[in-house]
Amino acid sequence: MKIFKFNLKIKQEVQEAIKMAIDVLKKGGIVIHPTDTCYGIAADINNHRAINNVYQLKGRNFNKPFFIITSNITQFKKFGSFGSLAKKIIEANSEKMHTFVVPRKKAVPDRLNPGLETIGIQIPRNIFSLSLLEELKNPVIGTSANVSGLPVVYSISELMDQLDSVNRYPDLILDAGRLPVRKPSTIIEIKENKVKILR
Repeated sequence: MKIFKFNLKIKQEVQEAIKMAIDVLKKGGIVIHPTDTCYGIAADINNHRAINNVYQLKGRNFNKPFFIITSNITQFKKFGSFGSLAKKIIEANSEKMHTFVVPRKKAVPDRLNPGLETIGIQIPRNIFSLSLLEELKNPVIGTSANVSGLPVVYSISELMDQLDSVNRYPDLILDAGRLPVRKPSTIIEIKENKVKILR
């Protein structure tokens, strides 16, 4: 495990953090990184071993699906259905984070959330996540970095307390300092032109 401390306001440090993350992700590794809400976990959606390792790191039930993070609406449409309802919700709530649960498309790897006809997709707003996804040119697994059943984490010291308790660690931790406490994204299911709030 490697920990890289960087400042989100210093462009050179951000670029170095992104470069390190991409190198680890392309090799099938797991990266802890700052997100719009808390620290999250990223892994290659096309790497079955990486997906399994995220489940094991979190101690998460294999029956619970992961959502994916895409860089823009164009990429969203490649992996899931994006219609007028989702567009209206995004435009009307531009300051809020949304995860949309929509019918999945064939581009979603079969081994990601097998047996489900839907996929949760989120488009981040923070510059770090967007820059990472744009340079990677591929979506990543999206999930909070906490151990399942424990609180979400806003600092790496909180995260390490959890990881030390289970003796499981990622390949790379990108430490951007303490993040502001923000509410998790609203999860919205859109199916057959019907909207349902799941969280």
